[in-house]
Order: sequence, then C-alpha cells, then structure tokens
Amino acid sequence: MSASASPALTPVFSPGFRPKSDLAVIVACDANYLPYAAVPALALAAAGHAHDVLIGGPERLDLPDFLTQAGIGHVAARDDGLLEALPLDARRSLATYTELFLGNALRHHYRRILVIDADILYERGDPARLMATDMLGRAVAAVRDNRQWRSPNRKVREFQKLGEPAHPYFNAGVVMVDTEAFAEQDLPARAADFARKHLAGLGRDQALMNGILKGEWAEISPLWNWQFTSASAHLTSMADPCLIHFIGTRKPWLESSQGIVPMRMRDAFGRVLRNHFPEAPQVRKSRHRQWPDASALRGALFRQWRAAGPMLRYLNRFPDQYTMVDPRA
Repeated sequence: MSASASPALTPVFSPGFRPKSDLAVIVACDANYLPYAAVPALALAAAGHAHDVLIGGPERLDLPDFLTQAGIGHVAARDDGLLEALPLDARRSLATYTELFLGNALRHHYRRILVIDADILYERGDPARLMATDMLGRAVAAVRDNRQWRSPNRKVREFQKLGEPAHPYFNAGVVMVDTEAFAEQDLPARAADFARKHLAGLGRDQALMNGILKGEWAEISPLWNWQFTSASAHLTSMADPCLIHFIGTRKPWLESSQGIVPMRMRDAFGRVLRNHFPEAPQVRKSRHRQWPDASALRGALFRQWRAAGPMLRYLNRFPDQYTMVDPRA
C-alpha cells in the first residue's frame, strides 16, 4: 500500500454470519430496496456456487429470518472521508456507492467481490468462476455501458463535460473488485478527490468510478450485466444472459413494465414480494396478457435490426462468458 493509501474500514457483518469463501456476491441496497434485493440474493444463494451471498450497504440492516436461513448475510461499511466529499441530496441513497465502501472495507475478508444492484435478476452462470478469472492486473472489472455496446468509441456525456477524450465506459450496476489491488491503487482516496472537484452535476457512482479509472478496467461479457432496454429486449432470450439489469424507470415490479418486461421476469419479483414482503407494493397482474404498443414494438424491432451488425461484433469480442478482455483493445 502506498504511503497515502486510505486506511481499511471495519465492516460490520450481521450477527452469526462468518465468511465461508474468499469470494462474495453482494447485492447493494438500503432498507427501501430490500424487498427487491432479496430476489437476486435468494436466487444466488439457491444456486449453491462457491461464493458467499450478502446484502450490503453503508448502513446496518437487520435481515428477515428467511434470508438468514438461506445463508445470506448483511455487511455494512461507510467511508466518512469519501462521504464528506460526495455531493449528496435527499434523492441520492448512499447505497449507490456500496462498491466503493466495500471495496476498501472487505480487503482482509474477501479476495474479490462482485457488487450488483437490486434491480437485477439472476438467471444462470457461476459467479465464483467469473470472480476467479484473470482481471488483467486491474482493480475493477465491469460490463461496458449499453451506450457503447454498438458504438464502442462513443464519447459519453460525462467525459464530454470533463473535457476528456473518449474512454471505454462501464455500467456500475455490476462491478467486480479485487480488494488488494483496490487498496494498492488507493481508489477510495482518488474517488474522494475526484468527487470534490468534479462530481457535482456529473452523476453518481458510475460517473465517479469511470472518471477516476478512464478505461483502466477489465471488461466482462455483457451476459453478466445485460442491460434490458427496447433495443436489447428481443435478443435477450437468444443471448441467455446470466444477470439481467433493468436499467431505467420501468422496473419489473412496477405496473409501467407490463408489455415490456416479460411476464416470467415480473413474476420472479412478484413471488418474493407476495411471500415475504406482503406490506410492500405488489406486482400487479392484468387479467389479460399485456402486449406492447404496436408502434413501440415496431420501433424496438427497427432498432434491433439497425444494430444487428455492431451488436454481434460486440458480443463476439468475448471467447466465452468467463473471459475478460481489455476494453481498449
């Protein structure tokens, strides 16, 4: 660790939880998002791969018995030095910075962690195998943001505002951290410095992490953060992704997702909400199957047709779902 490196934080685990592996998948959320975070957490725990499953965030949270009985723990950590630098307001949950807090705090507990958002559905794949993959010497690995899926050289808004050249840009919904390299490269202190100087008006954790890394990260196959949009929806079943990320406002538990998000995906959230969180707003089902609006369907199919070549070139960058590549290559 460099002389200026940030001191490791002390994480707080839920009572009775002890790490069983040196790898962990952590679903980031606060108390408000716990009902939705429970969906991927339960599915990951049931899959039985060789990694721990936790729900995590900056604040301590008591988990319901059905989660702890499934072997799921909770971990909390916060970095007051970074918090002081963040431009926060009432709409911005601290949980969005979970990968930054836990990347530092879990150094002596886990070799690698995979931090995922709560609006994600786990479908298949072995996260432990992914976390054991060569990260090309990088502290962070992630999936390219969908704005660069078909246009890899696109200069995103954040780099435009920073006056930076175009860099590979990742989506922060799924972030892998090598905790030793994270500390050695002093990413928490670098993040705090960047936040003080640039983050106000720029974005949140995604803008922050991309702003300090500037393309120096390992690129994971999009099957591990399949960003569900109208342009990717109709390729989803053929791509057979591992983690489906419902970016945007039409979350699968909201009525606005009917006719857009497949019913089986909405039902995955609906079952957990009905069985374990009856007090939470429920996934409402229509008596009749919901179909997309005709004009919206035509537009989505046209966008997929237009993007077919670039999308297939992007997917073919990866020899398999577990091999990472250099995003600059």
